[in-house]
Order: sequence, then C-alpha cells, then structure tokens
Amino acid sequence: METKRLTVVSCSGASNTGKYSDVVARQLMQSGEAKMLCLARFSIDKQFAEKSKIEIDKLVVLDGCPINCAELIMKQAEITDFLHLNTTDFDIKKGVTPVTDEKINEITDHIKRL
Repeated sequence: METKRLTVVSCSGASNTGKYSDVVARQLMQSGEAKMLCLARFSIDKQFAEKSKIEIDKLVVLDGCPINCAELIMKQAEITDFLHLNTTDFDIKKGVTPVTDEKINEITDHIKRL
C-alpha cells in the first residue's frame, strides 16, 4: 500500500504565532516528512492552484491565529480537502508566548501523527 505524501502550507505572519506555523512547516519539509508549498502563490497563480489540486495527496493548512488567512486563501483557490490546524490550538497566545523549540516540536509531532 502506497503512503500518501504530506503537503503543508502555512501562515508566515508577523507575530509569534505566524513564526510558529512557518517554522513548523519548514521543519517538516527539511526532515523529509512533508513537501512545503508557497501559500502566497495560491492567491496569485490560478494554474498553480489547479495543478496542485490534482497533485496533492494529503494537505495540512497551518494558520498562526484565528484570522485563518491560510485557510481562507486555500478556500479562495477552491481547495477545500485539507486538515486545518492553528498554532493557537496548542496553548500559544498571539503576541505573548515566546517561540520555543519545545512548542515547535509539539506541533510538528502532532502533525506527523496525523
């Protein structure tokens, strides 16, 4: 049985929560656990979005805060088959919680278990 490859897109916002989502996505990519795609490209490149819909097996959309920019961008690109996570779901407070390896690893490990 073939294992589906994980793809991740993430918020890279200006706050600590955005940094968490970006670092987690990059860590997953660098470890070989996932392919990371550029979130912004989905909002400007319709051909890229259409091609990605066909090629993506398993998609995680990781947002930094409850505004959910990443989720909204994907939905505007008509991509709706994904698992959505928010770094604030891991007891991270926007503008308050310092970025730590411990929390980064907690989120990364959670995604790996999915």
